[in-house]
Amino acid sequence: MARTPADATAVDWTVPAPYDGTPASLAEHAAAIAEMTAGRARLWLGPFAPPASLPAQLADAALVVPTSGSTGAAKAVVQSLPALRASQDATASALDGHGLWLPLLPPTHIAGVQIIARACRSAQVLGLPGPALPEEMPDLSGRFDAAVFTAAAEPALARAEALDLPAYTSLVPTQLSRLLGDASPAGRRALALLAGFAAVLVGGAATPPALLAAARDAGAAVRTTYGSSETAGGCVYDGVPLEGVRLSLDTDHRRADDAAGRLLIASPTLSLGLLRPDGAADLSPFRATPDGGRVLVTSDLAALDETDSGQRLRILGRADDVVITGGRKVLPQDVETAIDAAPDLRGLLADRVVVGVPDPEWGARLVALVVPAARADPARLPAAVPAALRAAPEHGPDLPRHAVPKSTLVVEALPLRGIGKIDRSAARDLAITLGA
Repeated sequence: MARTPADATAVDWTVPAPYDGTPASLAEHAAAIAEMTAGRARLWLGPFAPPASLPAQLADAALVVPTSGSTGAAKAVVQSLPALRASQDATASALDGHGLWLPLLPPTHIAGVQIIARACRSAQVLGLPGPALPEEMPDLSGRFDAAVFTAAAEPALARAEALDLPAYTSLVPTQLSRLLGDASPAGRRALALLAGFAAVLVGGAATPPALLAAARDAGAAVRTTYGSSETAGGCVYDGVPLEGVRLSLDTDHRRADDAAGRLLIASPTLSLGLLRPDGAADLSPFRATPDGGRVLVTSDLAALDETDSGQRLRILGRADDVVITGGRKVLPQDVETAIDAAPDLRGLLADRVVVGVPDPEWGARLVALVVPAARADPARLPAAVPAALRAAPEHGPDLPRHAVPKSTLVVEALPLRGIGKIDRSAARDLAITLGA
């Protein structure tokens, strides 16, 4: 595990080796997260090299993770230890107390980090000799399925029972969909184990109501979560804000029907700010409040329903163009840039746009709408576009596999609005109409 000098506080950055999904890699990250949670190290998981020093606004950094926002430029979210602990304790209060956590998400983003950090916090609060984790880390290096889940869940539940602790885990909707969609004996065994967890947090993308209903019918105690790196992970469970979280709407950005607005979040879990690759602080996602506090200005349109038990959050859509597929956020413009740069597509496309359409497994899937150039063979483009993008890392920007469109539709023209700007909403509707 390499260490990079940090700022003048003489606290080094802990930088784990790249995560590969193996038990050894997960264990290395878990050890680093444990050191960070104990206040003995600063953990760097940012999307660029750690800086030699930190600006004053970010000097209390304990953890740096990739931003979960929708902007194309690489930025990192800087979290403090008090904010992370506030999130961990609020989660315990919303569930059945501190417990054992089974890590099934990559520990390279806030959701996966917090699973392990909550287990470390459980040990601190309950006086355990070590983090409340399985004795052996699961193998997540391959495709997630019922067999992978069963191999991880059986020992985790047994250890939780031995420690007399509730067992928790967290999944993205794609993982939950795979477990529910497996009708084999292995799938049924996995669902029986899933029902043994006191809570199964599901986040990372909007979860289809039918998927939630099926999971609950199978006995799983699923809890939907909403949050981001900037809020230290989930800060709203099943539409209800966690302890200390206050939600409001930006009245300057309401929709025409006045029923929704851009969501604002005030919380003790808010990050210190963002860090740019040049080492400068970026506090633009936050807004000062008259009482001397601050709120996170999200990119989500939302409504707040008043109920007998208090506020209930409804997310109505993104205020920007980001697509969440399988729990991963993709900016369509990044994919379009990769299409433009792909050598194998040069001269074949007159125009293109990438949109997200609803998908029962992935939450949303990416679809490319392309207009063929005069010399192109339209029949070859549906296969040529994804093939070119998978080869593109050798010639241009490295596009993650989850950002490659799952289908390509050939159209005569793209819908436009204004002075020739592509109408993304209409393009999405066209993709759905064409059966993407």
